[in-house]
Amino acid sequence: MQMLVLLFTAHQHQHKSSLLVSSSKDSKVRVWDTMAPSSGSSSCVGSTHLGSTGLPVAMKCHQSLCYIAAGSEVIAIDLRTMKKASVLALHNHRILSCEMLPSEWLICTGTKDKALLWDIRKSHELSNTVAELHSDGPVKFLHLDPYKVVTGVPSDDQVHVWETRTGDLLNTLSCGEPPKSVGRSSVSAMAVDGCRIAIAGTSAEGSFVHYRDFLKSSVPASLPGKEVSKFWRPQRSDNADDTSDDEDY
Repeated sequence: MQMLVLLFTAHQHQHKSSLLVSSSKDSKVRVWDTMAPSSGSSSCVGSTHLGSTGLPVAMKCHQSLCYIAAGSEVIAIDLRTMKKASVLALHNHRILSCEMLPSEWLICTGTKDKALLWDIRKSHELSNTVAELHSDGPVKFLHLDPYKVVTGVPSDDQVHVWETRTGDLLNTLSCGEPPKSVGRSSVSAMAVDGCRIAIAGTSAEGSFVHYRDFLKSSVPASLPGKEVSKFWRPQRSDNADDTSDDEDY
């Protein structure tokens, strides 16, 4: 039996709420009806092959479509007919991570040295990417919502926050120990929910989980006409004394 790689429920608008989509190592995508009898194969109501050379790394269902990132492609499958089409293809770039926001026509893919933000209505040409978010290593940790993109690299001790609309870098958040400690931290997991972010990793002193909640943050003063993101951290000058407030953000 092939290993199950991804699982997703297809319960969004105008689609049967009992459907469940799975993908396995053999690139087989199956649609299951969880309300059907469990005996035999009667609960499998559709299947297809991705035809990709890589393992699936992400899956997202929206209405009657299921988007799957595998190898160097993002493929859309119509769950009503099981017909598939390539949404975008990154030639010579393997997709390491992928986040999708189909309701906003946005997909973000992480590769070995950058994250690419796409408008899937015009994504067949690389020149039509919304933004290129550069990185110092493989982007294996990724978050996408209508306001921000958060990227992380396993070997780095920082995560980067970008503006979704423009691709501008908003902030860089350190997830390591204080600068005085010896050694370098690395990221092993990341989760973002609105204005909250949690980062897990390791340092010279052991494993850690850093949690920040920006929901009640005050917006710093800015120049007239310039927008300021809520994902900010007080800038520390060389002569400034360390404060506990700085460490809370």
